[in-house]
Parts: sequence; C-alpha cells; structure tokens
Amino acid sequence: MAERTSSTPLVFAHYMLIMQPKYGDYSKDIKLAKQVGIDAFAVNYGGWDVDWTQHEAQLNRFYKTAEQLDFRLFLSIDTTSVKDPSMIINLSNACASSPAQLTMNGAIVLSSFQTDPPAWNWQTDVLDKINSPVLLLPGTLSDDAAALFSNDIPGAGPFTWVHPSATAVKEHSTDVALASERDRTGKVWMAGIAPWFFTHLSSDKNWAHAQDDKIFVDRWASLLTRKPDFIEIVTWNDWSESSYIGPPGSSTPGTSDVYWASADHSAFRAMTKAFIKAFKAGRDSVTVDEADEGVYMFYRRQPAGAVGASDPLPPPSDAESLKDKVFAVSLLSEPAEITLTSGDSAPVPWTAPAGLEKTSHSWGYGAQVLQARRRDKVIADKVGAAIVAQLDMYDGNVVAV
Repeated sequence: MAERTSSTPLVFAHYMLIMQPKYGDYSKDIKLAKQVGIDAFAVNYGGWDVDWTQHEAQLNRFYKTAEQLDFRLFLSIDTTSVKDPSMIINLSNACASSPAQLTMNGAIVLSSFQTDPPAWNWQTDVLDKINSPVLLLPGTLSDDAAALFSNDIPGAGPFTWVHPSATAVKEHSTDVALASERDRTGKVWMAGIAPWFFTHLSSDKNWAHAQDDKIFVDRWASLLTRKPDFIEIVTWNDWSESSYIGPPGSSTPGTSDVYWASADHSAFRAMTKAFIKAFKAGRDSVTVDEADEGVYMFYRRQPAGAVGASDPLPPPSDAESLKDKVFAVSLLSEPAEITLTSGDSAPVPWTAPAGLEKTSHSWGYGAQVLQARRRDKVIADKVGAAIVAQLDMYDGNVVAV
C-alpha cells in the first residue's frame, strides 16, 4: 500500500482494543474492513481496569497481523484512562517502524478519544518527544468550530466525534461550520460518524441518541457534500454503546455482557461500501454499481417508551426522540420494486429509484419481511427479528439487515 498524503480521502474505523477478538485473531475483522473499503483501524488504546502489559502485547499482535494482511493501523489514545504521556511517546516510537503504521507525508498518524482536554500539552509533552514526525488528529466533543481550528489547538486538525446531545439538525449545522473553518484555515478535519448509539448499563449510563434514524444514512449523505478530509466510523466493535458495524459476538467482552449487542448490524457495514466509494471519488451523492446493489432495513425491536418487564431501569434519555418505524434503505443501479411487510400490517409496495433512498414505514408486531426485485432478478429477500410490544429488558439497539 502506497504512503498516503493528507489530501487523499480516507475512511477509518474506531477499533476498541479492549474488545479482544476470539483467540486474539484480528484477521477476520481486517478482511471484513478491507472488503468495504476501510483504509485503517484507529486503535482505541485504553479503557477501564486495563492490564497495561497485556494491552501492549495485544497491540503488538494487532500490528503483526495487519502487516501480514497489508493493512494499516494508528493509535487513538483514550485520554479518559491513559494518564501518562510517556506511554504515548513509547508506543508511538515502537509503532512507527511497523509497515502497518499509517503514515501521511512521511508522518505517523496519531489520534485520540477525549471527553475533555488531557492534562498534558500535546506539543511539548508528546509530539516534541516522539522520534518521528506526527500528524496529530486530537479527538473532541466540542462543537465550537472556530476554536477547534484555531492556532491554539495543536495538531493537523480536529477529529470530531458524534456530538452526544445534538439533534440531526444541530449536527448538520456543526458540520457546515467545521467545513467552513477547515477551508478557511487550511487545516485537516476528520469527521466521526456512527451507525447507532444506545446503552443501558446503569442509571448513570442509560441513553439513546436524539439523531435516531438520521445518525448514519442521512449523515453520510450530508458529509459527502461537506467533504471532510477523513471520516472515522465510530465504531467497529463497541458493543456496549451499540455503535458497531462489525459482526456481533466476535470479541470479548462481548455480547454476553451487553444483551442488546447481539443485534445484527451487517446492513450498516454493507451500506458503508457504497458511501466510501462515493467519498473517495469526491462525489456529492451515491452512484451504485450493479455489483454493489442492496436493499436493507433497520428498526428497534420494541416501542421507544415501553419499559422492560423485568428491567430496574427506565427507558433511556432521548427515548422521546426515537420513532417507532421501520426504515428501508435502497442502493440501486436502476429502479426496483420493493415490498415491506411489517409484522401483522398489510404489505407496503413501492418503486425505489436508482441511487440512494431511505424511507420510513409504520410498523406492525411480528417478523419483518423485506423483498426487492427488478424483473426476474431478486435483489433482496430478508426476514428480520420480530418487533414486540414489550421485552423483558429494554432494548434500544436496532436490527440492521
């Protein structure tokens, strides 16, 4: 793989190193990521109750596997748990010599996840002490575009996570401001995009996301017009927050620890391929080749306001923003006939156009059936998990097939 330049549009996926793949084998995840056009994993280094010696050994194994498969990695330092800047320096120096390390313009790429600015100064305490040039993309939850692109912030430019409290309208306006500041300053912008967000771990961590169905497909479509320099999918494998596009149950701690993470998100991963192609081609919208056609649906398995029958927790925050709908997404090279049968509701047929279309439909209790055909060609014939009036435990995650 040739060295990248900072002007090359690239797509990454945030990989939680603490979520170890079965048998410590990263090859399946790497191969799946390559299939949809992901250029590198941003390896989230850190987490609560981490055995740092073991964590570093896992990172080394990840890099060795990536080397064998001609794939790229870069560190994304979790500053909520990494507190010693010397750890970042030593890891960066060690990874710099690996053929799997992502580099741009002769500099190693380094990023972070941070909810607040870290205790250290990125420039004097970290970058000045790393032996190689560094392209730093520090993470942020701020939506202050002017401040993020100011000269007071170290690094090449910000990595903006999905903003936790933002509606889709607010996220869009923030993206517009970020793109404008990027153009004005000539810095780099890496935009984060998530397929979904939901968690239900405790009274302190019990939330959904106000962007609901607009968080992924609509945001991808918007970002194609805003043209960030890089896009990072958050995440590949964070089961606890339902933000994964990787296959559920493929790592530990896995879905046994968070019951909602058994839901299939393969449709999000499949859709990603078409969006990545459009992004890398510099297009403002998605054009679909026949080989990449697909019709998908995603939905929650229960009403947003239904309390779990045996659940000690209430519905999550932002549950009032969630729509009790089935969402269908078509990516077509030419029009096709689609029919959705949602549980006990009557079948709903429509003709979907070429390109990208997302529609919403009232749901009925029972299995969800999605079919699509064009003349004699069957494009989709899917049966999804049943929607029910109440589950034993609240589930705000989506099935995406």
